[in-house]
Amino acid sequence: MAVVIRLLLLLLPVGLLLGCAAIPAAVEAPPDDDAPGLAAAARDADTHRGKRIRWGGTIAGVENRTDQTLVEVVFRPLDRDSRPRTTDTSDGRFLAVIPGFVDPAIYEQGRDITVSGHLDGATRRQVGDYRYNYPRVQVEGHHLWPKPVLVYREPPPYGWHDPWYRPWWDDPWHPHYRPFRRW
Repeated sequence: MAVVIRLLLLLLPVGLLLGCAAIPAAVEAPPDDDAPGLAAAARDADTHRGKRIRWGGTIAGVENRTDQTLVEVVFRPLDRDSRPRTTDTSDGRFLAVIPGFVDPAIYEQGRDITVSGHLDGATRRQVGDYRYNYPRVQVEGHHLWPKPVLVYREPPPYGWHDPWYRPWWDDPWHPHYRPFRRW
């Protein structure tokens, strides 16, 4: 009996750590081992056609068509939970082709999204006056990440510092302390 309890106590932390894996079910299918990065797919889309990828980023625009939706995404590297990182660097943009209708009020500009699917060539479109080569992803699964919530905290009654804090000019143990003296 003691051996079983010891074994359970050893396996409990492992089970808790495995339970913390937060990759959403819609995008948990792993990409191919030889899946290209965005820059390689943009350079030579036909060579990488059909490769399974998992990319993510920030939505730049949504265009609904009769039977599918084109979501323009600014690429961001993914963290271990497949969430796009908050960073100022990007390898470029890609088009996520989602079957059916996607509401642009929910999939709005600035939201983070992760998609998994297959590369399906490239499309040339305008970004301002620049002709840009977008790799196109036929989406099999996608996850729209929740908006970050900003929380405002009231300052404590004594301010943000410790109520027992004393500045150096009022601390008799500080080497530069000089009390005000009248002569």
